[in-house]
Amino acid sequence: MGQAIDSAVLNKFNADFNKIPAAQVIKNSVANNGIYKSSTTLQSKIAMDPTFSIELETGKVADQKQSGLCWVFAALNTLRHPMQAKFKIKDFELSQGYIFFWDKLEKSNYFYENVIKTADLKIGDRKIDFLMTTPQQDGGQWDLICGLLEKYGVVPKSIMPDTASRINSSELNHVLNSKLRKDAVQLRKLVNDGVSLSEVEATKENMLSEVYRMLVYTIGEPPTKFNWSYRDDNQQFHQVENITPQEFYKQYINLNLADHISTINAPTTDKPYNHVYTVELLGNVVGGRQVRHLNLELQDFKQAAIKQLQAGEAVWFGSDIAQMSDRKTGIMDTKLYDLNGLFNIDLNMTKAQRLDYGESMMNHAMVITGVDLNNDQQPTKWKVENSWGEKVGNKGYFVMSDAWFDQFVYQLVIDKKYLPEKLQQVYEQEKDAPKVLAPWDPMGALA
Repeated sequence: MGQAIDSAVLNKFNADFNKIPAAQVIKNSVANNGIYKSSTTLQSKIAMDPTFSIELETGKVADQKQSGLCWVFAALNTLRHPMQAKFKIKDFELSQGYIFFWDKLEKSNYFYENVIKTADLKIGDRKIDFLMTTPQQDGGQWDLICGLLEKYGVVPKSIMPDTASRINSSELNHVLNSKLRKDAVQLRKLVNDGVSLSEVEATKENMLSEVYRMLVYTIGEPPTKFNWSYRDDNQQFHQVENITPQEFYKQYINLNLADHISTINAPTTDKPYNHVYTVELLGNVVGGRQVRHLNLELQDFKQAAIKQLQAGEAVWFGSDIAQMSDRKTGIMDTKLYDLNGLFNIDLNMTKAQRLDYGESMMNHAMVITGVDLNNDQQPTKWKVENSWGEKVGNKGYFVMSDAWFDQFVYQLVIDKKYLPEKLQQVYEQEKDAPKVLAPWDPMGALA
């Protein structure tokens, strides 16, 4: 038996507490204001002034509302900025609902395929538990959005506007996951009963048809062709007729997705730097783009982002927004809260320790649109475009300290040409045979 907490121990705890000179003052402050407000530092507010030596022209921020589509918003924001400048259409948005629809359908199919592949595993196996805990969700990663863009293209938001379920996806996720789990029972039974593969696939197709119906009801029917008209910032009228979403992507955006790769900074011992990794059971489009991460040392990771910004291109990134950030002020800084000083406790962990022990992982995607470099050309802070509307931060834009970048940024999407030649070669050599990480690895977390 372990040692219990008895009265003598409690008396010691109480005596230790009362030895702290400001204990009562701190207690009153935290009781009335909460932990974070009581520990907010003035130093951070001063240092995170939103002025940057390199700053891309963007525009009004978008608002994902009550959905987990930050990764989609961040990707479409990255795509729309060059389009806004080239075609002179201020505050233009691409349809997040269009991508949302196809992602839900593809994730459902991906789930069914994984259920079939793992049907021989018993209930209680960790992989089965992993699949059934969340058959599908709103979150995603860069390679998942690429798979959708490559297959389905994009449309303007006016062509497929938001619906109630796009704005608040909780009901749809609950009902759809209930259906997917019920279907998993039937698919596993068919496979284990030894029915033919063709019968299993026919059953799966009927299930997908039902999913499609649910998605049309809740998100809307995605167009195969559409007409689009707009006035540019000079009030010139433009009209495009009978264009497909794939044609629209090529004509108005045409970012080379193959060259834009996921780089990560994961300093854990199980992931040596300068190698390519993938994650088992992570994907959406069956037969589409595989999730691949090139793990970089922090300096290479950061310099690639700076080079891309200097070239005038924004950077999609994934981070842990729950750590040391304030959505009201739009500050992300390791010195924002003095929690160690407030509690007189050392709460510090290394980035690797946070990943290994479940303290941190990627949970939000945004776009880096600027950086402030000092006289030595080293970054001090970064400008971040969020997708939470204009009522947070500086009209929706956040300031991220360089120290926060070091600790809580895990993923950057980088055009390969901004990487050193040796790292480009590593990626090309290993991309078709990456090391496979377990489904529950933190690098499989969805933003």
